[in-house]
Amino acid sequence: MDITRSAQLRSWLALLPPLVALAVQLLLWSLIQPYVWFLFYPAVFISSWIGGFRAGLGATALSTLIVLWFFVPPTHALLKGEPRAWFPTVVFVAMGVLFSIFHERLRRSERRSRDSEAQARSMLESVRQGATVFEATNEAITVTDTAARIVAVNAAFSTITGFAAGEALGATPRIHRSGRQDKDFYERMWHSLQTTGQWQGEIWNRRKNGETYPAWENISAVRDADGTVSHYVSMLSDITALKQAEEQLRHMALHDVLTGLPNRRLLAESLEGALARAQRHGHRLALLFLDLDRFKLVNDTLGHAAGDELLGEVARRLRAAVRQEDLIARLGGDEFTVVLEELQHPDNAAHLARKLIEAVARPMQLCGRELTPSTSVGIAIYPDDARSAADLSKAADAAMYRAKQRGRHTFEFYTPDITAEAMERLAIENDLRRALARGELLLYFQPQVDLRSGRILGFEALLRWNHPERGLLLPDQFIPIAEECGLIHALGGWAIDAACAQARRWADAGLNPQRIAVNVSGSQLLHKHLVETVRAAMAEHRFTPGELDLELEITESVLQSASRSAPVLRQLRELGVRIAIDDFGTGYSSLGVLKHMPIDTLKIDRVFIRNAPDDGDAQAIAKAMIVMAHGLGLHVVAEGVETPAQCRFLLEQGCDEVQGHLYSPPLPGDEVPALMARRTIDVRYCAPTWASSTK
Repeated sequence: MDITRSAQLRSWLALLPPLVALAVQLLLWSLIQPYVWFLFYPAVFISSWIGGFRAGLGATALSTLIVLWFFVPPTHALLKGEPRAWFPTVVFVAMGVLFSIFHERLRRSERRSRDSEAQARSMLESVRQGATVFEATNEAITVTDTAARIVAVNAAFSTITGFAAGEALGATPRIHRSGRQDKDFYERMWHSLQTTGQWQGEIWNRRKNGETYPAWENISAVRDADGTVSHYVSMLSDITALKQAEEQLRHMALHDVLTGLPNRRLLAESLEGALARAQRHGHRLALLFLDLDRFKLVNDTLGHAAGDELLGEVARRLRAAVRQEDLIARLGGDEFTVVLEELQHPDNAAHLARKLIEAVARPMQLCGRELTPSTSVGIAIYPDDARSAADLSKAADAAMYRAKQRGRHTFEFYTPDITAEAMERLAIENDLRRALARGELLLYFQPQVDLRSGRILGFEALLRWNHPERGLLLPDQFIPIAEECGLIHALGGWAIDAACAQARRWADAGLNPQRIAVNVSGSQLLHKHLVETVRAAMAEHRFTPGELDLELEITESVLQSASRSAPVLRQLRELGVRIAIDDFGTGYSSLGVLKHMPIDTLKIDRVFIRNAPDDGDAQAIAKAMIVMAHGLGLHVVAEGVETPAQCRFLLEQGCDEVQGHLYSPPLPGDEVPALMARRTIDVRYCAPTWASSTK
């Protein structure tokens, strides 16, 4: 739009010189009368110079009209056809046309000159910018001729490769070839350059110091005006950092974050490869499954941070115990796996299992305590036990569970009968998940008797499972499985509610046992919902705090996490709930901790009662427990009393209550009223020796 307006303005300005010439000629007519065309020549010249060809023609036409109108009137010889009038007119018009053509060509020449200068300046700027980019870019740029001789490199080339420009010029790109690509690789590269004029891809190069590095390179052919290749330009980026990031991501995807060991995914890949090698070379292979013993107890008592610390230390010990070429992985939780290739004899796997068990079992400090961890190991052999990775893993896993069943801290080889046991465990787990919904769980009640009066003081609620196919199952047949598969919280909550429901039925029938004891797992005690579970069960069955004498029996191991369990126990005490330590003597509790915990009752484990009448050591331990408990102001209950001799020993030592088959086996809830109607149980036959002598 601005260019058009400028052209129009020049066209109008080009008409001014003829008008100026007219004015001057009128003023000086007396002096220039004989030279009628004199002033209009410069006017046309100026007009064509100002406006160009068209403006010059316009000025010529205007000047001719002015002259013919003002200075050559019709009465003169022009209309009479005299040559003296026509000749100057033709000459003037011709000169005006020539002026216009000349100035137009001159103007075009000037325009071309300006355009050339602008283009030259633009090209110079482009060259300058290109040179700046060439030197400033972070990518190594190499220019070679058709003979593959380097003719130019930038600063980044020297930075990345270590070769100075003087060392590279005249040489070929072979100076930084790594040797990691074969001949076929370079043949494919040149074929692409010759057919498409371009190649790009990942390549390994070598720096001047001999270090190899990954790079991404893009090579393009440069053609001249005739289309002939004159040069090749390579742009190369060092992708070492990218490769390191990719490797880090891959490592994170294939390794356990906590221990740094290969994870389940990498184990699956590696095991498949190991089995393929074993099959190809006819070798044996051993797969060892390791599972830490009672690891859940560490998490429940000392916290997950302590559990993570234990796993990290175990991983370091296992890694140090195996060969460099052996694969060790963490499957998750407290499970580890070792792959032993080129197995010469199963005894080699057994030797490694013993070595791993011993490495794990070294004492360690954990949260200010000395802990001696242990592990159970299952061993499966390829091809003896299985031929696929999945089947071999199942076999090793089943063997590991057999090791746990046989006392833990040992190893077991896979045998075919183990599979049946593993399937049995899986079936029990699946049935147990449905047992609650189907109403298959029951509570049986065993009386707790005052040892001196024979009066029934309470009942312990014992869980039973009325399996539709297997019959009545005892807790040791399904509670360990419930703890492993996470069902223990649901079972514990059900037991508390069922005990409160039974207490309500007894109360409504006019029967009021003084106490009902319910077993609670360590993990359930440390769960934040236990207090709410008890409160909800009491409210549901219309018991106010203090109205129901409810006692929760916890394991001794809970005392190891006093900082976490004490607040929960205190909240339970506020609800009127009594707390008993069950199976005392089988754990590792601190007497100092026991003193400061809100505990009411201590139950001596049956293992110390069984041999007490005949075993001096057992007598000493049981006696010490009773004295210690009374010293701490605790009530003492002895479990598993089955003989009069045991009863007499406990009575002599001052034990408060007893519980066992000597008095009554666990009974269904509807059989308890008949027992309660007796109110007391005859305990005369276990009276102390001094009492019998007076009769």
